[in-house]
Amino acid sequence: MNKKNNIDIEFILVEPSHSGNIGACARAIKNMGFEKLAIVKPRKTITEEAFHRAKSAKDILENAVIYESFDQAIEEKNLILATSARERTIPWPTFYIDEISEEIKGELKSEKTKSAIIFGREDNGLSNEELQKCHIHLVIPTSDEYSSLNLSHALQLVAFEIRKIYLDNNVPISEEKDLVSNLENEKLLEHLMEVLKKIDFYDPKSSKQVKTRIERLIKKIRLDKMEMGILRGFLSKIMDFEK
Repeated sequence: MNKKNNIDIEFILVEPSHSGNIGACARAIKNMGFEKLAIVKPRKTITEEAFHRAKSAKDILENAVIYESFDQAIEEKNLILATSARERTIPWPTFYIDEISEEIKGELKSEKTKSAIIFGREDNGLSNEELQKCHIHLVIPTSDEYSSLNLSHALQLVAFEIRKIYLDNNVPISEEKDLVSNLENEKLLEHLMEVLKKIDFYDPKSSKQVKTRIERLIKKIRLDKMEMGILRGFLSKIMDFEK
């Protein structure tokens, strides 16, 4: 099966510390027919070791995008999946990598979707704040006795499962929603929190989990552009009323 992927999926490594791992990830990406590698604030430059580990995926390395921050990496994305084994105080939508919901599968196959698959630092993964900016958390069902995976091995497993989704003709492509970007969601969250403070519903000092739970709600709803316009207009009217 040599079917070419036309879906827009970027595999993003957050602050990787080993250049060789970056090269091995590039190889894993190309093995599964994908093309996009991005790196957030790499702690090591892309060295000759990376190109050696990449083998025939040197083009993936050469075209890798470097982002200055996590927020910059995801701002244009409208489907963000993060790999995580971290325990969360506030539950987030989570799937094993081979049990992703049919809705998300359909969105992954859509040409309207700009997807990001996020992989954390080799030593301590993604922070809670970073995880909360993602729509879905993906878990690789490793052994409880030894759960640590090399970065490129984790990426290979996830990319394999995503490729299976793409090749599965029984998964319908989702074309209904014109989903908003993460940057638009962040602006909505800021607007909403401003309104809640204005009407004395929210106090940042005493209601520490409110913002996080509202962010989770926004991520779960998966707003399209028309829904976003309605909500922003509604919030603006409230602000006008309160002046």
